[in-house]
Amino acid sequence: MFAQILGIRPAVRLRGGSRRGAVIVLFALVVVFLLGMVAFAIDTGYIFTVNTELRRASDAGALAGAGLLVQGIDKAEAATREYVKANIVGARAVTDDEIEFETGHWDPDARTFLPSTIVPSAVRVTVVREQQPLFFARVFGRDQFDTRATSVARFQPREVMLTLDYSGSMNDDSELKSVGKLGASTVEANIHDMYTELGSPTYGNMTFNTQYISSTNTSTVLNTLGLNGVSYPYPGGSWSDYVNYVKGSITTAYRRDYGYLTWIDYLQNRMASSSQTPDLWKTSEQPITALKNAVAVFLAYMDEVDTDDRIGLAVYNSPSQQGVLEKGLTDDYDTLESISRHRQAGHYDSYTNISAGLKTSREELEDNGRIGSYKLIILMTDGIANRPSNESTAKAAVYSEAQLAADAHIPVVTISLGAGADTDLMQYVADTTGGKHFVVPGDQAPSEYEEDLKEVFRKIAQDMPLEIVQ
Repeated sequence: MFAQILGIRPAVRLRGGSRRGAVIVLFALVVVFLLGMVAFAIDTGYIFTVNTELRRASDAGALAGAGLLVQGIDKAEAATREYVKANIVGARAVTDDEIEFETGHWDPDARTFLPSTIVPSAVRVTVVREQQPLFFARVFGRDQFDTRATSVARFQPREVMLTLDYSGSMNDDSELKSVGKLGASTVEANIHDMYTELGSPTYGNMTFNTQYISSTNTSTVLNTLGLNGVSYPYPGGSWSDYVNYVKGSITTAYRRDYGYLTWIDYLQNRMASSSQTPDLWKTSEQPITALKNAVAVFLAYMDEVDTDDRIGLAVYNSPSQQGVLEKGLTDDYDTLESISRHRQAGHYDSYTNISAGLKTSREELEDNGRIGSYKLIILMTDGIANRPSNESTAKAAVYSEAQLAADAHIPVVTISLGAGADTDLMQYVADTTGGKHFVVPGDQAPSEYEEDLKEVFRKIAQDMPLEIVQ
């Protein structure tokens, strides 16, 4: 009571004031700690952001460089640097000095980049950022950091099925019926080349330049040509059938004109299959020879650029009017080229079963395609689907096969050769599957549309999918 009268506070209040002071000190320490944590989080987040931006820049550069390797290392490096420098890292652009560029190959088994300048298929890009400033870490004596990001991009390995039209119409431009479209001199010169490629054989007293024989008596014609008693050289056909063809079935302008010019036309028109005239694959019948040459360019290009691609070959005519898997997926491009070269127009059969070819190729890709590879079908035709059954049924079957390919995520690149091709159907297949459609006009000399075909196959070969592998 006396203490209260004098205004003296009890000792317990003195102890409470000490506690408040201790809390203030503790609070100050906690604030400092929290500020340090915030500063640490900000700088750590900034470092993470810079690393992410570096990686984005190196990925962009690697993909750009890999995409232009087919045009040479210099162009690939220029593209790499351009794309890397287009990125902002840590609030400023990347400079040339911060970019490291290498070419080589990617070993998918060892997951290792192998530096090389010999036909490289991959690029490695490293982006270095040194002395990047920090914000709050300088309080602790660190005001900058160094970092780097490395990316490796390569051509994604492909599984490609060539699905080609080897039907009977693939020699139409070498037949005399094409004179009105291509001109007599072009067609006759082509047939002369074919005769020479068969070894310039001699039978009876025939010559390449034809002679007109008015008689409609087959025996008389054969006797005039000196072919009586001369063995016919191939399993299919006969000299009598040849005479009958020239007497009535050949195009009007050459009717009753006998000689090797019209005989080669007979072989193509009447005896085109390998079982009938097995040597026709050796000749430059068109447009199939233009196709073979374009395929050879495609395979040579794929062989030159080490992309680990595999290619298979299917044709869509056969003795059963179905597709034939000539060669499954392989990296033996020489064998593929040889098989393609040894086939002729109407090799097995004259009809066109496009759906069967698509099915054969799709099943090969689904059954034997490598996991992680990019699967692709290249479908070429110069005509209209007419099997199975008829044109209407055949077209419906193509629609169905295109949808199955789309469901399997297999794009189909289609090539329509000439005015006789069903371009609407080929466009549908490309659109449905996410592929592309190329049209090669046919109202031109074989040498011209051969160059067009080669250019199409070059574009397909160069349009290689890319992937970041590291």
